[in-house]
Amino acid sequence: MNKLLATAAAIIACTTSAQAADPLKIGVLMPTTGVFAVLGQEQIKGMQYAVEEAGGEVAGRKIELLIEDTQGAPAVGLTKARKFVTSDNVDAVAGIISSAVALAVSPYFSSAKVPVVISNATTDELSGSKCSPYVFRVSFSSSQMSEPIGDYLGKKGIKNLFLMASDYVAPREHIAAARRAFEKHGGKIAGEAYPPFAKTQDYGPYISQVRSANADAVLPIFYGSEALTFMKQWHSFGMQNTLPAYGSAGLTPPVLLGALGEAALNVVSVTNYVPEIDTAVNKRFVEAWRKRFNADPEEFAVEGYDSVRYILEAVKKLNGDTKNRDAFAAAISKTAYESPRGPLAIDKTNTVSQNIYVVKTVKKGDKIGYDILETYRDFRDPVQGCALQK
Repeated sequence: MNKLLATAAAIIACTTSAQAADPLKIGVLMPTTGVFAVLGQEQIKGMQYAVEEAGGEVAGRKIELLIEDTQGAPAVGLTKARKFVTSDNVDAVAGIISSAVALAVSPYFSSAKVPVVISNATTDELSGSKCSPYVFRVSFSSSQMSEPIGDYLGKKGIKNLFLMASDYVAPREHIAAARRAFEKHGGKIAGEAYPPFAKTQDYGPYISQVRSANADAVLPIFYGSEALTFMKQWHSFGMQNTLPAYGSAGLTPPVLLGALGEAALNVVSVTNYVPEIDTAVNKRFVEAWRKRFNADPEEFAVEGYDSVRYILEAVKKLNGDTKNRDAFAAAISKTAYESPRGPLAIDKTNTVSQNIYVVKTVKKGDKIGYDILETYRDFRDPVQGCALQK
């Protein structure tokens, strides 16, 4: 009998060891083509760096990133999501730039009990009425990012503000959040415009609207190639020295500074990361990133890094065992650490609480960088309507 027990125990031990040695498969949903391609590529770089930093494994399991191009299209994203679950048997998913894609795939992953750590998609719905115990966000909600810029403008005495944003869900949410905070200070909206998303090449008519609106400042919300096109035209129309431009994250990010050149100067915006953050953790990160890539890190790359880092930290807590998906999701929800951008912790809406920085683009020698003007510390997702209990 003792021999039988010993043999059974040995078989169980071998089986457990084999299971523990299975690779940790992380599906990455990211646009590598289309209007958001440059942002997707930066986030993938950050994700790959997180894997490199971990030595390619976590809790005895080799880490595999399985990357699929969503093309920024919800239908494509859903097809790739199904592939991750039914064919690739992923343990978790990271990524997603587009809010529309995130809203399309999140219910599917939730029903399959596959934890998702969103690295960008900002729509308030994901941490509001459509929150899920399996869906986490390490970027920010639209309101979490844009309430601070509205508050900042109000405190700085701006009286009449012109609002402009690409015409899809997330930018309109950013505008609504900034407006709420701005109007609390008695500010007035001088006008607003919503150029069609992924179709507008000529922003001249919209810039003309701003000129004639008698505004004190303009708040444009654009991302990726649209931000580049708008800011270049804003500069070419001579508006940079006529009317101050303020922005939410994405208008003058590090990834676009080289292409923007002088058009990026003197814009005040909000973000959750710039290389100039003065902490020991960030200084070490920047130094290591520069050695690896011969360039400064930027916020989209750092969000990609944190999306994978969150998964790895949770896997460590579970000693590599991710079979119990409820326990896996719970471990992610309880993970907190100091990121290069500051302290992160999952809040009651499953979005991270974090520092939001008000920054200004300035000349630094022969390059353009940022001065940090103000920090909204440990700023929490203000979105309501999530039924998660924590």
